[in-house]
Amino acid sequence: MPLSSQPSSSNLKRKQPTISSFFTKKPQLSQESISNDVLEKEERDEEREEVAKQEEGLRENGGTRSNNVDDDEDDVVAPASKRARTNGSHSQNTIETPKEKHIERPLPSDSIQKTELSKFASSPATEGETKERTKERERLHQKFVRRLGGPDCLIGIGRNTAPEAVPEEVGEGDEDDEPSPPPAAKGKATAKKGARKLTPMEKQVIDIKRKHMDTVLVVEVGYKFRFFGEDARTAAKELNIVCIPGKFRFDEHPSEAHLDRFASASIPVHRLHVHVKRLVSAGHKVGVVRQMETAALKAAGDNRNAPFGRKLTNLYTKGTYIDDMEGLAGSTASMSATGTSMATGYMLCITETNTKGWGNDEKVLVGIVAVQPATGDIVYDEFEDGFMRSEIETRLLHLAPCEVLIVGDLSKATEKLVRHLSGNKTNAFGDEIRVERAPKAKTAAAESHSHVSSFYAERMKKVNATNDAQASSLLQKVLNLSEQATICLSSMIKHMSEYGLEHVFQLTKYFQHFSSRSHMLLNANTLNSLEIYHNQTDHSTKGSLFWTLDRTQTRFGQRMLRKWVGRPLLNKLGLEERVDAVEELKNLERVALVEQMKCLLGRIKTDLEKSLIRVYYGKCTRPELLTLLQTLQMIAQEFAGVQSPADTGFSSPLISKAVASLPTILEDVVRFLDKINMHAAKNDDKYEFFRESEETDEITEHKLGIGAVEHDLEEHRSTAGEILGKRKVDYVTVAGIEYLIAVENKSPSIKKVPASWVKISGTKAVSRFHTPEVIRLLRQRDQHKEALAAGCDKAYATFLAEISASYQSFRDSVQSLATLDCLISLATIANQPGYVKPEYTNHTCIQVDQGRHPMVEQLLLDSYVPNDIDLDSDKTRALLVTGPNMGGKSSYVRQVALIAIMGQIGSYVPARSAKLGMLDAVFTRMGAFDNMLAGESTFMVELSETADILKQATPRSLVILDELGRGTSTHDGVAIAQAVLDYMIRSIRSLTLFITHYQHLSSMVHSFPDHELRNVHMRFTESGPTEEEITFLYEVREGVAHRSYGLNVARLANLPAPLIELAKQKSAELEQKIHRRRLAGLVRTVGDILADSAKADESLIERLISSAEQL
Repeated sequence: MPLSSQPSSSNLKRKQPTISSFFTKKPQLSQESISNDVLEKEERDEEREEVAKQEEGLRENGGTRSNNVDDDEDDVVAPASKRARTNGSHSQNTIETPKEKHIERPLPSDSIQKTELSKFASSPATEGETKERTKERERLHQKFVRRLGGPDCLIGIGRNTAPEAVPEEVGEGDEDDEPSPPPAAKGKATAKKGARKLTPMEKQVIDIKRKHMDTVLVVEVGYKFRFFGEDARTAAKELNIVCIPGKFRFDEHPSEAHLDRFASASIPVHRLHVHVKRLVSAGHKVGVVRQMETAALKAAGDNRNAPFGRKLTNLYTKGTYIDDMEGLAGSTASMSATGTSMATGYMLCITETNTKGWGNDEKVLVGIVAVQPATGDIVYDEFEDGFMRSEIETRLLHLAPCEVLIVGDLSKATEKLVRHLSGNKTNAFGDEIRVERAPKAKTAAAESHSHVSSFYAERMKKVNATNDAQASSLLQKVLNLSEQATICLSSMIKHMSEYGLEHVFQLTKYFQHFSSRSHMLLNANTLNSLEIYHNQTDHSTKGSLFWTLDRTQTRFGQRMLRKWVGRPLLNKLGLEERVDAVEELKNLERVALVEQMKCLLGRIKTDLEKSLIRVYYGKCTRPELLTLLQTLQMIAQEFAGVQSPADTGFSSPLISKAVASLPTILEDVVRFLDKINMHAAKNDDKYEFFRESEETDEITEHKLGIGAVEHDLEEHRSTAGEILGKRKVDYVTVAGIEYLIAVENKSPSIKKVPASWVKISGTKAVSRFHTPEVIRLLRQRDQHKEALAAGCDKAYATFLAEISASYQSFRDSVQSLATLDCLISLATIANQPGYVKPEYTNHTCIQVDQGRHPMVEQLLLDSYVPNDIDLDSDKTRALLVTGPNMGGKSSYVRQVALIAIMGQIGSYVPARSAKLGMLDAVFTRMGAFDNMLAGESTFMVELSETADILKQATPRSLVILDELGRGTSTHDGVAIAQAVLDYMIRSIRSLTLFITHYQHLSSMVHSFPDHELRNVHMRFTESGPTEEEITFLYEVREGVAHRSYGLNVARLANLPAPLIELAKQKSAELEQKIHRRRLAGLVRTVGDILADSAKADESLIERLISSAEQL
């Protein structure tokens, strides 16, 4: 190194100017202070390693400078070299570098110039005081200087940041010893500081990153996984780990020219899955980049001097994370306890086209395909949707996806809805949804059809199923999908191929149409209003219908029950079969068998459905596979004696079929278990995983190779002994290095050691060597070991593929077990007091005696007041419900709907008796809210939802309308409410519950002579001196409540007393005025009739009587 660059190593020592240095001349440094400098230099060198960590704080707090620095000072003083320090020529050595500002920690020594307070003091101080004050200032200044060295210190902005992030092939930590270049003279062109060449590994990372800009990359570097650049900042924030500062961008931006390394953060190898899971849960897409070569095979190969080959091996997002048994959700128990919303793990693909041509998005044709990678379920649909997009919302709420893939452009309304549902933290899904986009070509339909066809044709060739009738029919089903659904399916196959999960689409048996008409469809409004999956208060599961019915013991059982709850059955035979099964499980004679099943379900600790699909994907670990097969064996052996459904001891066909299907898998499971060495599988030992008789030729060959090398090493002992003049030497192992030959330094043998022996380690007493032969044999052994590892992995993958061939039968057994879990859960509910088995009829009716609200009853501390309901399509089809505010109207109508839904799930219902017809849908219009996203007012939302109901409702539907028309003026509101109610009863003829505060509507009863409409009200009693204090009785009785008692609610809401008094006065005045008007109108009409009797037709007289009654 040239001498001239020696002083430049002091470049790192720059001095931060104090206030006084701007006013006073720089004194010469004393000899003592120079010696102080030397001592403190060592301390500063030790501290230099911390600088890197502190600079992250710098970058963020760059605006908060220390008070010592003049705020207006832009050019910061660069330091003089060490020799120049003693000659007092500070001003001569000042070099301004406008581009790179250097601020350095001040030296904690006496030599530093400080501002002396006495110079500015108003009164002169005595000598003693001056000394004391000088000492005090000295102490405070030292403290201040130490403080500057802390995390908030503005050290080294712009100087080479922390040490280089070099790959493991390059030695780390040598950068600090390199001197930095001398400061450039002002005005001369300076080379870019960050313009050093990238290391080969950094180039690798940048290449991979450019292909996956939306992905957080975790790169395997030796024994650690590391994050680089912006990914390091993301990881540090989400994982609470340290981010070593540096470049955050990957595009060599000039703003980061002064930095010559990437920011980085690292995690240990064994914690990879923990951290990946946390990043994925936070909504990130994570890619794992692994080394494709091992050290020994690389050393033996041609590219021993090149960096390790690396490749993106795994990609994960919320929907595709299946690498871990637990998945992203916790256990069933903990979820029930915390009551969090459960996203189902569906990935939803959506595309749409305008049915009325481009530019008009009022009506759209939408295609969806939803996949649950964790279970292999696939749902598809194509439907038309109106401008409210209620159909899309219904499907999004039912499927509750954790990830959405949008193909092409969506219309504004759909885009807003998807963005609203995905970005809202308190949404129905309880979490933020990840949204990705894929392009859609103009010829997308044709391309997608050919892509899907070739995908399934290849698959059929692979499994030789071209002549299989069942496979052909399933393939035909997929190829007959509608155009939009095919586009979605094709996009999903491409999207899932990124994650290596495209095999899930080969399970065509599990393709389901979303709205297959064997289920009652509950739309988005109904799911929310009736709190089917989550409550409306905090969107958690507690207090929902699903929470009430969920007594399942397994995760796969819980998932099945969730489907049952959202899709009540329409088929009366299937429904009776299910409810009969629940009744039989409840039967005391079956207690022993039911307890045996409960005990079996309780012993299942793993999510079998997820484990099976992981075997199918080839991602299952060895211990997990052992647990899965042993659990399946335990299940099959529990009912090993069952040969046919008749042997089960149950008369219900649903239960006996499910139980009989469990032992059928026993033979396959035992066959697979017989190949495995249990102890090795438990410890995840890949080398001994297979029993000796089942090992492949490749594994045996490499094991023999290792044995041969070890034998040669043993033989070599005598050869080495001869060289040292001994009969035989013993090998020693030190610090994990095997086959070392130890020779004592004082023994005569040390002189016989040849120069070809390599000294590996040693102490004062002993030296340890490897002979050339040992080195050669160890290299051979390492190559065999790594080839053996690869052979074991290959054999294990083949074994998983073999198990996958039995996937369908295993999955069917798990489904049977899930069915049993759900039925036992419903039987547990049925055993509660006050629950009754409903009677089903094909005639549309709801007749419930002493019905109760299933959720409110569980959450109430007091007893729930039961009520009756009697609706029949041939008799009373509609009830007009009136009553005071907070009198229980909404609870009553919700209770009716929930009892109907519970009945069609196959559950017992909370009532004394119940007769239920088969409803095809339940529609609700409850609550008031506006839709600001779509620019719609409260009333607009209300009427749009009502319009949707009028389009979709049939005579077999139950419709609930709560206070329709309240969002506009009274006259318009009453008119709309009356017209809608009339249309529901006369034209659509569906069962209707209509809540209102408009007492005028009660007169509509007279226009339906056959009592199709009845008036009912919620009972209450009046008390107090002015009869204004009311007590709610929550009972439903015939008749009309002529007042709503809004002032009573105002009192309960603690509005100010004077305000309530004024409102009472105004209310009385208005009531009297309307009373007088109506009376005058009545008298006038009676006068007209008396004057001209020809006007007196029957309907007019009827109206007169009803008006008089109301008055």
